[in-house]
Amino acid sequence: MQKRFLYLAMPALFCVTSCAILLAQTPESQTAQPQVITVNAKKYEFTPVEIHVHKGVRVQLKIHSEDVAHGAKLSLYPEGSSDKGTPGLQFSDPAANGKVEKGVDQLLDFVPQQTGVYEFKCAKVCGFGHNRMKGKLIVEP
Repeated sequence: MQKRFLYLAMPALFCVTSCAILLAQTPESQTAQPQVITVNAKKYEFTPVEIHVHKGVRVQLKIHSEDVAHGAKLSLYPEGSSDKGTPGLQFSDPAANGKVEKGVDQLLDFVPQQTGVYEFKCAKVCGFGHNRMKGKLIVEP
């Protein structure tokens, strides 16, 4: 009898949990207008170098290269995070994070899920100062 109950309860629990997760991942803020931030990239710097956004508010980072091909790759987890399970940044297109196309502005569309400081860096080797080309995305409550 107990096994039969478990066989019936487990699928029901799975369905309820799945629905709760879907509802939690589609907040009102995802349907609202995103916060659009233009980031200019040139040898060997991003402007602005520090970006402040709010948790749960959809963000679009538009990376514009001023000289050679540049792009940005954001860390998925906040600095100092030991939990590498659920990413702190939820991208609408994860493949776009770090993708660079010459002559095309990069658009990163995401919703910050966790507060903290996230590093972003140049995604395309652009010369001797490439390793210094970094910035910070600060997610506030």
